[in-house]
Amino acid sequence: MDEHKRWKIKFSILMIILIIIIYGSNYLVLGDPEHIISYIWTHLGFIPVDILVVAFILDEIIERKEKEAMLEKLDMLMSTFFSEVGNDLIKQLSSVNKYKANTENLKSIKNWDQKDFENKLAELKSSTTDFSAQVAPEDREEFLENLTTLLSSKREFIINLINNPNLLEKEEFTNLINAILHLDEELEHRKDFALVNDADFGHLNGDMQRVYDKLVYEWVYYLKYLHKHYPYMIALIIRTNPFDETADVYVKE
Repeated sequence: MDEHKRWKIKFSILMIILIIIIYGSNYLVLGDPEHIISYIWTHLGFIPVDILVVAFILDEIIERKEKEAMLEKLDMLMSTFFSEVGNDLIKQLSSVNKYKANTENLKSIKNWDQKDFENKLAELKSSTTDFSAQVAPEDREEFLENLTTLLSSKREFIINLINNPNLLEKEEFTNLINAILHLDEELEHRKDFALVNDADFGHLNGDMQRVYDKLVYEWVYYLKYLHKHYPYMIALIIRTNPFDETADVYVKE
């Protein structure tokens, strides 16, 4: 028998002895066994009630703590996502976005506080981020090939993300992953991008817009999370800001 079990047995014996002493002294002093029995029965009746209340409360607390821990891990998973594919995807799409001026304020994100992040998220939630791929017809093939290469090289990583059952708890992020997979599938089925005409490029543009809209929202949400919990990590993200074409990873000052 290990030390832990021996301790439990010794403790149980001690408690039983204390119970006998307490109730025995009560009987010797008051001489009223009916009162003791009534007292014990009354308290025994409350034991199931106590267990029921405590069980529900503890279950609620434990479930909430487990969910918070799971969401914490999912938020950290977003760091891997943006490092692997998110930032590069933002750069490629932003470089051809006709409305890139609308995301100019994201360049100054290094000066934001939590309220600024919350306001921007509320704005992005209530409206769609403008996007239209402005690519000359002669450059479309190269642009689409580069985009396809990026997505196909990260396909296994993205599929592994969507296979994570906990990801269902983050609906917005799940929608982003689904939108990326759909765009990847659309591109993968086009074997010759030289055949993509204006109408077909317009269709692909809609798929890219869907991805870009959700991508911008999740990027801002991710930086808000880092700003609050890991401020030392946000410095690198700011220096490599995918919305800022002049961003430089090297610390200048």
